[in-house]
Amino acid sequence: MKKQPKEYSVPAIDKTVAILNALTERQLSIQDIHSTLNVPKSTAFVILNTLEQYSLIQKTPEGKYRLGHGVLRWGIGYMKSMDLVAIARPHLERLVADTPYTAHLAVAEKDKPVYVDKVEGSGFVRFATKIGQTQPLHQSGVGKAIASGMTPEEIEHVVRAELEAAPDKISKALDKMMEDVRHVQQYGYSIEDEEFEEGIRCIGAPIRGENGQVFASISITSLNKDLPATKYQQIGNLLKSTADRISAELGYLPDEVLPGEAPGNQSTRS
Repeated sequence: MKKQPKEYSVPAIDKTVAILNALTERQLSIQDIHSTLNVPKSTAFVILNTLEQYSLIQKTPEGKYRLGHGVLRWGIGYMKSMDLVAIARPHLERLVADTPYTAHLAVAEKDKPVYVDKVEGSGFVRFATKIGQTQPLHQSGVGKAIASGMTPEEIEHVVRAELEAAPDKISKALDKMMEDVRHVQQYGYSIEDEEFEEGIRCIGAPIRGENGQVFASISITSLNKDLPATKYQQIGNLLKSTADRISAELGYLPDEVLPGEAPGNQSTRS
């Protein structure tokens, strides 16, 4: 007989999820949670206290608990990412059609880019990137594009954290990062030239939401032989115009048409 795959779970997380699910239905007291979910009162108290610290729940004047505003971030983030992927996918497919490039879509999560979609071109090389993978802010095309919407203080905080193990490199990395961000703000696209992995180059562009804030980015990843420096401007403008169209579909309305926008029928073919 074929063995069934073993299921793993963390009891404390199971109880936490059960409590959050129950609170989506109605307000509950610790006694309610104990009696309906069979969670010991001491355990319920610890879980509720932790959830309250993160604003995932809040206590009512009557001493019961209800969902807090913190859960909105999860819901909005989920809906935003689903809308974003659906809207961006056809643009990314057109961007890399008949090219050796790979397109990535990333969203900012705690000020760092996380891949949420990937579209392969027609090249033989397949890059070992995957959905859910986090990229360094200062060494990736998607990261530099996202950083264009951050404050210098936010950028410095993230870069220092990324280079915590190499403090001697922080000053130089910050200078380079600020230069890269100024380039994105001026030209609309970022360049990552073999900074994260030798032989690999990326160009990225920021995506803005309805409120005008940068919350995501797109990029193309390529072997350096397929993306010489002489093509940076051409491919960069294509990334920018593609990101602008995605932003427009998401509801972003710039005050004016930005320079460098190109018609949608251009190709990145070599």
